[in-house]
Amino acid sequence: MGWPEYLLATALLRFLNRAFAFLPIRRRRVVLATARNEQLEGNLLHLYRAIQSQHPELELRLLLEPYRYGLRGKLAYLTRLARGMYYLQTARLFVVDNAYFPIHVAAHRPETTVVQVWHAAGALKRFGLDAPALHEPTERRFLHRNYDYVVVGGDAARQPYADALRTPASQVLALGSPRTDFFFDRPAMADARQRLLDAHPQLVGRKVVLYAPTFRGRGEAKRASPGFDAARLRAKLSDGHALVLKAHPNLDPLATPTEGYDVVIDRAAEINEVFTVADILVTDYSSSIFEWALLGRPLILLVSDLEHYAADPGLYLDYRSELIGTQVTDTDGVAAAIAGDDFDLSTYDAFVERHLHASDGTASMRFVTRFLGPMRVANRRSVASGPETRSDTLPAHVSHE
Repeated sequence: MGWPEYLLATALLRFLNRAFAFLPIRRRRVVLATARNEQLEGNLLHLYRAIQSQHPELELRLLLEPYRYGLRGKLAYLTRLARGMYYLQTARLFVVDNAYFPIHVAAHRPETTVVQVWHAAGALKRFGLDAPALHEPTERRFLHRNYDYVVVGGDAARQPYADALRTPASQVLALGSPRTDFFFDRPAMADARQRLLDAHPQLVGRKVVLYAPTFRGRGEAKRASPGFDAARLRAKLSDGHALVLKAHPNLDPLATPTEGYDVVIDRAAEINEVFTVADILVTDYSSSIFEWALLGRPLILLVSDLEHYAADPGLYLDYRSELIGTQVTDTDGVAAAIAGDDFDLSTYDAFVERHLHASDGTASMRFVTRFLGPMRVANRRSVASGPETRSDTLPAHVSHE
């Protein structure tokens, strides 16, 4: 966000902040908001399901409003931010999974609780105020202020999140990562796996090698990760293997070459669901490493640019000594690791205990109990399973703004 945009948006939102403060707080109103995408996914999706299950009497509002570049997109986003300020000033609980401008420009009312759940399961690459790339004075001026609480997957993430999100460590709570509840719900995992196999029957009966890296750069300068040659790897794999691409959802779909893959998964697909069909994960600095560790399956880290990445944006963990998986620097290294099939899984349990000890399958329920009180109705089914609770089926009392 440039300086003129910041001044305009700040002036408008601070005016609205004062104006909406005269409106009554809606004690039944709970808002789940994101500026990341237009689909309810990840932590917010699992919290939505848990709130729906435990507190159907509450009014849920979904603000799914990604930032858009270009004049028209920015003006539309400004309008959505104004609406976001209205809900921020009238809600009992306001939950976000990324930076959200209305929260940061002015303090919210004391009757409202604002909780940041972020969109990663652990602290791997530096982000927020810890990222060296955050050099624009406008962004450093406003980003990550006014959270009442931050929720993380385990104690190891508390201090990194406190520093990155400008929140005292005492207000960073290791309640667990809600999105990891999926891995403890066998019916939900089986359902997701079957849907993916039905959509991609060429995966049936084959060992699936999933390539799912993070991106490089930020903003409009985001680009695909370097160093991976899918066609070269495909030529080295047997017909019993299937090579699958899952590009990062925030990356331009044209930024990642698709030649050489047996299957290209929709980049908007939930990565945890894609994990249900994967036997080997090839990634780099993606925080999905934490969730993959819960599955206890082979991991290959393609880190040809480790030295550069460790400097910018930077890493919270030492890749040489604190990471699970097999580290390689090129496509041939990936092929050799797969062919050798000698993966050391002995360090996974300690890694999970350190980073995800609170991510035990009940993180969503724990969050809801902490911020909304004990369950008021009998929980008739798992909150993370079943077709009727998927994000494409919202009940009538839930508003998708």
